[in-house]
This record gives sequence, C-alpha cells and structure tokens, in this order.
Amino acid sequence: MSSTVISEPRYNDKSFQTFQDQLDAAIERGISPTKLETFFVGFYTEQSKVINPNEIQDVSMGTLERKILRPRQDLYLFVLYNWLKFIFLPTLDRTIIENLLIFGVGRIFSSYSNVGVQYCTDADLNFVAMDSVSKADITALASAVKKLKQRIWDLFCIIVEVDASFTVLRAQEIKERLMHSNREARMAATLFYKGNADSLFVIHDNPELREDIFKQVRQLPDSLLFDNFLGYNPVKTTFARLRDDNVKLSIISDSTQQKETVDALIGTKMFSHKCRQLAGIHPELYPQKWCFSMKYTVNRIYDYVSAMHHAGYSLKDLGFSGDEDPDYRFVCQAHRLMLFLQELIHIRLDTYNYLSDYSYINADRFINFMGIPKGSFRSDFDEIVLSPNFLHASERKHYLALKQYIHDKELLNLSMNEEQVIELRKQFGLEIHHLGNGSGKNPVTVPYTWGGVGFFVFNAVENRLSAIVDEKLVPSLKMMR
Repeated sequence: MSSTVISEPRYNDKSFQTFQDQLDAAIERGISPTKLETFFVGFYTEQSKVINPNEIQDVSMGTLERKILRPRQDLYLFVLYNWLKFIFLPTLDRTIIENLLIFGVGRIFSSYSNVGVQYCTDADLNFVAMDSVSKADITALASAVKKLKQRIWDLFCIIVEVDASFTVLRAQEIKERLMHSNREARMAATLFYKGNADSLFVIHDNPELREDIFKQVRQLPDSLLFDNFLGYNPVKTTFARLRDDNVKLSIISDSTQQKETVDALIGTKMFSHKCRQLAGIHPELYPQKWCFSMKYTVNRIYDYVSAMHHAGYSLKDLGFSGDEDPDYRFVCQAHRLMLFLQELIHIRLDTYNYLSDYSYINADRFINFMGIPKGSFRSDFDEIVLSPNFLHASERKHYLALKQYIHDKELLNLSMNEEQVIELRKQFGLEIHHLGNGSGKNPVTVPYTWGGVGFFVFNAVENRLSAIVDEKLVPSLKMMR
C-alpha cells in the first residue's frame, strides 16, 4: 500500500490554489485573526451562492460533480484547513501545539475522494497528542475542539465530527486500544487506523507522533480495508452486517425528526424473504413501503474500490477486468445516482440541521421526487437507469413497462381472501381495492405506483451490488492476506 503523506491542500479547481497562495501571502504579511475570520465568512458566503442550488431544477446529473460536488469539496477544504491552521491552532498553548498531530479523514479530506462532497458531508477531524501532554492540557484541547465544532457550524453550517472514540486522544490511548483485551474495541481501533493510514490529510504534522501511531497498523494486511468499509466491523453499521441482519439500520425520520429503526430495508435477508413471498403471489407485486441505504451500500462500495485503487491495487486486483468492466461502470454510475439523490434530498427537505438524514432513499422520498412538476428528475433518473451499464436488458424492459402501466393507470388484478388483504396492507403498505364481496377469495386490484417502480430499481441495484461483492471483491481479498 502507498504511504505518501498529503499535508498541502489539493484542489480540484486551480482557482482555489490561487486563493490559497494569496491567503498564504496575507498570512506572511501579518493579517490579524479578526480580519481572517471576516475574510473566511465573506468568502464562504459568496462561493456558496454559486455552489449551493436552491431549487430541484438547478441540479442535473450532467452538471452535479463539475458545478456542485467538486467546488464544494474545494470550498470546505479551503475553509477548514486554513481555519484550523491560522485561527484555531494559534489559540492553543505552545506546549500543546508542539506535541500535537491533526489529521482529517472522510470525503472532504481523503486522498481517494475525487467526486466531491454533498452539502451535508461532515468533517472528520482527529487530534492526537504526545503522552507528555498533561491531563489538564488534554482537557483544554478537548474543550477547544468542542468550541471549534460549534463555531464552524454557526458560521458555515459544516458539521465537525467529534467522536469520543477517536477525536482527541493521547498516543498511549491509541496504542492501548490497538492492543485492547476486548476484541470489539481492539478491532474498531485497528480498522479505523489501518483504514485511514494512507489516505488521511495531515493538517498539522508531527512526524514522530504520526509514525509512532501508524507503524502499528501499516504492516497489517490490506484486506482489513474491506472490513472497515463493508465487512464485519463489530462496532459499525456496514453493508455485510446489514445484509445478514446482524444490525438494524437507524435513520432520522422526515416526519418526526426522531431516530427510527428500519424493518423494510432492501437487501436484508429478512425483508428479502418477505418480498419473495410477495412475488410468489404475483411477480409484479412490489412493496409500497421500503427503504434503501445509499450510504452503506453504493457509497461505501464505491469508497472501498476507490481507496484500494488509490492504495496501488489495480481494478484487476479487485476482481474487475478493467475500466470498461460492466460491473465497475455500474458501481460508478450507481454512486453518481446516489450523490444526485442525496443532493436533492437536502434541497427538497429544506430542513438541514443536526438531525437531517440524507443517507437513505425510501418510498415516500422517491414518490415525492417523481411527483415534482418542474425540473429534470425523471429524465435524469432515466438517464442512469436506462444506461447500458446499469440495469440488465430484461430489467430495463420491465422498468419501461412499469412506467407505461403507471401512465396508462393500469391495475394489477388478483384474487385473495380478506386475511391476505389485511396482511399485505400491514406488511407492505399495498393499496388494495375490492371488486366484490363474498366468502373465500375475492377479486381485488392493486394499482401500479412509483413506489413499486422505485422498489424494483433499488432492489435490482442491491442484487447486483451483492453479486459484485460476493463474486469479485471478496475473492480478491485472498491476495491481500
């Protein structure tokens, strides 16, 4: 695995490098912290007006990365890096500064992230101190980080992730966690530091401290990155654990703004079994209540492939035939679709705060998008779904047929008894209309809906992703152990 240390911002747009050079020159001339803060707020405000769309119709698949996601990554990186370096650090005691390592991970900072960031992307920052730093100074640092989090939110609406497990620690604490007697604690720490060892962005370096921490995980097999992103990390929600029903997906409900667990999650064994029973009644009978985790399926699979590719593994090493492999193209296209949907969710909800959740798409959200009178959502969705590398030929044909059924207001005719009707309504939210009454089985109708179309598409996505993971990504792990 490569081990190049990145400690200078790498911007997508060359103009941001110009801004960086101009700022560096102003710092050398002695610009005051007050003027710096005023500059950052004004700069962020002006850039945001250009980057952040206010209406659904301002977002299209064709311009999403170029006009929104990559410029936003540049803006976030520019503000966070320079705020930490030139405003936050000078407020700390010199003893702390000289014995401190600050690095960033995640979509804003990681070296493998090349498609930009969503509006709701948080900043994953880590502050590691030498063991010689006193307890009082660690407490002061932790307090300063909490204030930093609030300040960045107040001024820029960027969430700085503050996780007690990783955010502010001494080097010895990290070593103890990497050697912890509890397997789950040990594995969580190992996967975190191994998973980020060669993709982190160093904001304030301490080479001795950095080497002391990461040397303990650098020689571990790179196959651990699979567990970090997708596998059986015992303390995280992951693709594999969700699929096997080892954990429940928690989401923030749009209607209640409260945490809820999802039962009708596409791809889980339990829900898939129920859906097969539904298909046994009729192959075109789809649940109208469902949820698809964009974050823990498509996004994480794409991130894993990108991280491994960045680490020096070829696509062939990961099980693909190359850049034109249909499955690899599918992963890239699916990721673009998820980013598109996540951007639209933010705009459509217009309630972004600490509780908003852009990580999933469900039936209600999908129906909402399909019902938008203006904008290009349906054509953009078709562009991806009907592309050569997305659905299989038979699935594309069926998708078009389902759309036509909805246009023609066609109904699915069935025959079932009242108990079956009640159960299907309860389990799957189906809208069932009786055509007659009597004992035994009676004729009923079920309308074709956008909710059913959404389930068909995202279920197809999940099935193909599972096949890619099981048939390509997992077998390729053998060479990394």
